[in-house]
Amino acid sequence: MSVIGRRTMAVGLLAVFLLGGCASAHVFTVKRADPEVPCLRPLSEGNLLLGVALSGGGSRAAIFGSAGLEALAGLRLPDGTSLIEKISHLSSVSGGSIAASYYALKKPGKDVAVLKPDGALSDPYRAFFDQYRADLSQDFENALIWNQLLSFRWLNSALAAQTLAEILRDRLFGKTTFGEISQRERNGDTPGLIVNSTLYNNGRRFAMTAVPPGDFDYDFFADLRKSLERQGREMEPAPIIERRWQTLKPITPLEIHMDPCVVSLAGAVTASASFPPLVGPITLQVGGEKVYWHAGDGGLYENQGIETLLLLYLKQLQAKRAKRSLIIAFDSSFPFSVGERRLSLRSLPFSLWTFDFSRIPSIMEERASTYQALFFRTLQLEGVFPDSKTVGFVALRHTDAKWAADASDVPDACKAELEPMKSAQDVVERIAEIPTRLNLPSECDKELLVEAARRLVAAHADEILRFINRP
Repeated sequence: MSVIGRRTMAVGLLAVFLLGGCASAHVFTVKRADPEVPCLRPLSEGNLLLGVALSGGGSRAAIFGSAGLEALAGLRLPDGTSLIEKISHLSSVSGGSIAASYYALKKPGKDVAVLKPDGALSDPYRAFFDQYRADLSQDFENALIWNQLLSFRWLNSALAAQTLAEILRDRLFGKTTFGEISQRERNGDTPGLIVNSTLYNNGRRFAMTAVPPGDFDYDFFADLRKSLERQGREMEPAPIIERRWQTLKPITPLEIHMDPCVVSLAGAVTASASFPPLVGPITLQVGGEKVYWHAGDGGLYENQGIETLLLLYLKQLQAKRAKRSLIIAFDSSFPFSVGERRLSLRSLPFSLWTFDFSRIPSIMEERASTYQALFFRTLQLEGVFPDSKTVGFVALRHTDAKWAADASDVPDACKAELEPMKSAQDVVERIAEIPTRLNLPSECDKELLVEAARRLVAAHADEILRFINRP
């Protein structure tokens, strides 16, 4: 979920109501796919599929995700190579899509060593990660607001999406297309990229990627029937459930006849990061078709970016094109408990100007994520899904990093603050309160996120390496 924070959201809503008619919305016409789509990248067969998911959360998620990838780069495998060289795909939502797309576009190529002989980052990678963090720390939020005002687009949400796409194009991605990212993947220079948004037409996850649609087509009911047969049971007819299962599968560009090769990276990230009514959704028309697709926030009900990776990898395991898969999730979603704490201390009733509208989707997301976790784990225990030795998960949440009891190990930027943190609980609460915005002005907040990512990867390094190194 994105983007601008509670107070800015209230102001933005007012402006939408008052000024929404001051500019016209914009429909983006995209190219219809030809019979041959040269940028498609079917998954190749292999032993291990390693996916990294980067959650939503505005600049908080972008910085945490980039620091997480840097920490993974420092994990050394037995052959002396870096773990990040084994990553098969990046799957991202909202702010995480900024980090994932930047990495896929600008990381050094396969011919550049990640690690020195002593295990330290090589000079090219050290320079890349330093620039990575600096570029993602920019103030995109105020640039968006001022560009809207100065271009007389006001706060029209559709035109705000267009403005954000222009900012991301000018500052980060240029005119790069998914066809160019696919070519980098073909050359071995980058993992595959999946940028997730939501189609408001039908509520389905829209996976902007060069992965062919069939590679996501996991047949859940085939595995369910096999599990029941092993128990001597038959599956009861469930046509309604089978139809509803189809709605959980992601839609790829080809399924709406869109050519993914010419889609701009900046546009895809904008769709993923938009959060109506402030920004987006983006309205698309494929060729001359009389159908309009409205793509927005990728974090609706699943803000981690895990779901598309899971279905993609389950399909490959089912088809015997891979033996094992591991998903490492850098989850910096805004903690649900923060809203609970704030509301429990609030004595005033809600009004139009003080209501935190982000609480509505966060409640839905919290419940959906809980059901999702229970669903997967239960079916894994029942033998429908592969066991944890075959499909592994490592969830790294920004609030789970451990700190010294007296907070003496916080970054220097935090020690210089007027009200320094005095306990580990103070640090956890400070990290949890970092808002979902497209700008983090506090150097302390930025450094806390970077250090949290490092500590979490270090704490789970043995678990990750054991899974990867297992034959």
